[in-house]
Amino acid sequence: MDNGSQARETRLVELVVPGIGPVDRAEALEPPVVHRISGDEAAGWYGAVTEDDAEPLVERQVYDWNRLTIGGAGRAMWLLLLPFLLINLVTWMQPRLPRHSRVSGWLYDFGARLLGLSLTVMLVGVFGQAAMDQVVWQCGAPARTACGAENPLVEAARDVGTGLGLTLAAVVPLLVGAVMAFSARDAKKEYRPVLKTVEGEEYRRLDGEDKEQAREAGKVRRPLEVRGFWEYNWRAEGLTSQHRCAGLLTVAMLVIVPGLQYDLRRDGTVVGLVLFVLILVLAALMVADGPWFRSVAWATRWPPNHRRTTLGVCLGVTVSAMLYCALPERDWLAARGSSRMLPGMGEEANDVVIAQGVGVLLMVVACLVMCLRDRDRAERTSLYGLLGPVVAVVSCFIGWLYTAAFSLWAQGWLTPDGDPYATELPRAVRVIAAAFPLVVVLGGLAAVANAVWKLWRRRPAAPAHPAEEKEDRKHRSEINWARKLGEDGLNWYDQGLAALASLIVALVLTLYLANWVGDGSLTTSVRRTTSDTVKQLTTLGALALIALVAVAVLAVRAVALRPEMRRNTGIAWAFGVFWPRAAHPFAPAAWTVRTVPELVHRIEHLLDSDSRTRILLHAQSMGSVIAVAALWQIPPELRPRIGLLTTGSPIGAVFARHYPGYVTAESLDALVHNEDDGNPDADRTRLLRTWVSIHRETDLLAGPTGVRGVDQEWKDGVAPMDPDTGRSHARTRAQPVFWPLERHNGYRRDPRIAAVRRAILDTLAEPAPPPSSPPVTPGPRRPTPSPAPAPTRRGPTPDRTGPV
Repeated sequence: MDNGSQARETRLVELVVPGIGPVDRAEALEPPVVHRISGDEAAGWYGAVTEDDAEPLVERQVYDWNRLTIGGAGRAMWLLLLPFLLINLVTWMQPRLPRHSRVSGWLYDFGARLLGLSLTVMLVGVFGQAAMDQVVWQCGAPARTACGAENPLVEAARDVGTGLGLTLAAVVPLLVGAVMAFSARDAKKEYRPVLKTVEGEEYRRLDGEDKEQAREAGKVRRPLEVRGFWEYNWRAEGLTSQHRCAGLLTVAMLVIVPGLQYDLRRDGTVVGLVLFVLILVLAALMVADGPWFRSVAWATRWPPNHRRTTLGVCLGVTVSAMLYCALPERDWLAARGSSRMLPGMGEEANDVVIAQGVGVLLMVVACLVMCLRDRDRAERTSLYGLLGPVVAVVSCFIGWLYTAAFSLWAQGWLTPDGDPYATELPRAVRVIAAAFPLVVVLGGLAAVANAVWKLWRRRPAAPAHPAEEKEDRKHRSEINWARKLGEDGLNWYDQGLAALASLIVALVLTLYLANWVGDGSLTTSVRRTTSDTVKQLTTLGALALIALVAVAVLAVRAVALRPEMRRNTGIAWAFGVFWPRAAHPFAPAAWTVRTVPELVHRIEHLLDSDSRTRILLHAQSMGSVIAVAALWQIPPELRPRIGLLTTGSPIGAVFARHYPGYVTAESLDALVHNEDDGNPDADRTRLLRTWVSIHRETDLLAGPTGVRGVDQEWKDGVAPMDPDTGRSHARTRAQPVFWPLERHNGYRRDPRIAAVRRAILDTLAEPAPPPSSPPVTPGPRRPTPSPAPAPTRRGPTPDRTGPV
């Protein structure tokens, strides 16, 4: 075949999308001119890379996107808002399995949004508890209290009076909510606006057509294939105004309950009851609000759709409640006698816990219903589809840890000797403070026991060859452990999260029961023992929580001051902030709202500007996820002119397992296989020219995509180009030291990539359409030796075998 003539006829462009780390970025922007012949990272022999003249001429373009996940020093503050980030991921973990999952999908989505609202109420409530309850109600009493009289806030609270003091203190949670609402600005303001791939009207029309086609076919819609998905986040519509209103109503409830309780014991008041009922009605509307009311039929009838009006009503009700608390003269000293803690504060904290329990329970029921209807697919998901509720429990527990730590710190700051029992705290705060040390101790013991068991199981067996050296046996054990970790590491991680969530639920329920026993329901001896035990755990938990906050502050400082720490944080940021906001507006803005549309525009521009252009999309690690998301967005008629090469891709090992309702197996398979392979007249214009996905057996983050004929698995820890040593991990004269394990790194440096890349370029250079099966298929799990390598090739040709 004359590659030179074909190069003149076909314009080949290689679009390189590197992974997250700075090493991937450096390798993509500055390709190496040498490669390792033998040795490892410490010392070794290197030789020059010779260019293959037979390879078609390729224009190379690199998409540098890594710095979007690093950001500035101010981004480190998001570490303190981790619960919002996690609860946003929970929504996308929905196992939306095909058929009959609409009601259960709504149930799951409702549970996730309910948990998001509970975090907003928790955030506003903790500042209300510190300012209104501890400072004004408990420490601001005219009578002698345990609070330090020299504290300026305590003195100010005693001077202004209780009613006016509660109203002024309510400004603190309002300001906190306003600051958080400002941080929830549109993602386009953080990641500069990108030219839209589709206009709004066209997106709504495409979305409607997609729903209609899905209804006719009896299948669940594939959201990521809807053009404009990343520019138009329909899940976030009205989310910010909903949570702003929830924060306002939380403050209104805290302000109105003390005055209403006092008035009801006297003559009663109509104004207070009307305001209280109105707050409850608005709160019910906020809880029920969701994307299911965004349809055309409900567009004008559903009150929260009128966002400015609804927000204005919530603000007006809050201001009215504050005036109701401040203006009438009341005997607040008598009110304090009937309630040591601010009336309504403890009940609101308990209601938040109950709401979170209901939300998690609804999600569990929805997951079980969806998974039981398709058990085969459920087995391929993480924890049989229950990862969402597990992460939700962890997210809520972290939020309560922050809440308890702040309340305990405020309590110690207001008292002269730091007495943890000087002021009263809500029961939920005491329970979390007591549960935290137990979670750490029991969870740590369980983790250590599990690690010891796994180490015991991987102990070296009797050597197969008695003459084998000790270093060889150790290296073989290291390889086996790396392979086991690459195959089962993510499963162990998910199982650890499930065990942690189960431990949290069990301990919280137990300690709630212990607090109920301590209130006086059983015998005096049991009550005293239980009460003393809970107090000791609370004291220990208070110290541990304050230490936790100190560690978090130091971590934020380290990330803010040290660029290398920001780079490491960027890796976690890339996975955690991949999805747009769906359950909470205070979650960080997704960086994909820029990367995916930008890559879509580049592909369409190259293919539309010249009909002779063919594109090799070469993506590594997280870059492969961006590439696949962009390929779902481009018009189907352009895909036959594109070849895809992914290395170390987490699309199957992470995203398809953790987000099975959105990164579906059908969507991945539709890129290279016809939905109806048995019909010869079926339309094939939606298929890619070819797709090859390479992963190592020791790679923890990568794995097979599950698409037939796409995956290749490379053996790790062997000299890749030596046919004699490439079958074994043993040392030889050519390789006197052990060949290092690459795991998730070095795919682009590996000489084996040259043959795969060359095969894809040859396929793209062909003038005729390729056959229905991909031209490059996965190699065997253990490659067989060849007599001698071809003189013009830099790596072995992939064998045509079945999928791994």
